[in-house]
Amino acid sequence: MSLMAILIGCLTGFVSAFFGIGGSSIDTPLIRTFLGLPPLEALGTPLPLTLLTATIALFAYRKLHLVDFRLVVFSISAAVPGMVIGALLTQYVSGKFLMLLTASVLFLVGVDFIIKDITVGSFAGHRAKPRPPVWQILAVSVAIGFFSGLLANGGGIFFVPAFVVFFGLRIKEAIATSLVVVAVVALPGSIIHFALGHVNIPVMASMGIGVIPLAYLGARLDIRSRSRTIILFYGVVMSTFAVYFFVNQMLVT
Repeated sequence: MSLMAILIGCLTGFVSAFFGIGGSSIDTPLIRTFLGLPPLEALGTPLPLTLLTATIALFAYRKLHLVDFRLVVFSISAAVPGMVIGALLTQYVSGKFLMLLTASVLFLVGVDFIIKDITVGSFAGHRAKPRPPVWQILAVSVAIGFFSGLLANGGGIFFVPAFVVFFGLRIKEAIATSLVVVAVVALPGSIIHFALGHVNIPVMASMGIGVIPLAYLGARLDIRSRSRTIILFYGVVMSTFAVYFFVNQMLVT
């Protein structure tokens, strides 16, 4: 049992539930940086824990009625096949390339949230757009599913900003809705990455010890926090760590 893996589980369990992003997108660079696992194991090991994190966080949200179930149904129906295709392709793609791509995605998402928090005062408030058509939900979701499978994450890091930017959800609605989608979408990806030998069972088990209590705490704190605070903090944390991780992986031979 690794103490560092437990601490990573604590940190990412809290942060992922607070932001509704499932956790594996943050776990991957932390595992690679502090535990030194090979790139593909760093990608695949945290993905099964996404199911656990999302389920625990949803328990905290259960009485608030923030989930948009129309978005959930159509997002899952398109994201699952995309996830399967992306996950299967990881065996043909360079591990270092996937690490750099993960860092780039984290940075772009973080910057996007910072800009919107600064320039758009209503970003955290009322719905900005009418009910999206089904074709738009399917198109966005299949793309998210594909990249989530390729990067071995549940998709929350993509779904949260997509639900806000494209579909007009409030930030807390986007987080709650994303958690439902992630809990389902992560399952086929977890199975495929396990079958490909990308999941380190001892590390995953150690991380799970930290995830369980901190995921619930993160979700409860999110419920009590101001929406604009969540948005700005999300952007700063994601973009800052992404720069560090990108540079770190560039220096790895």
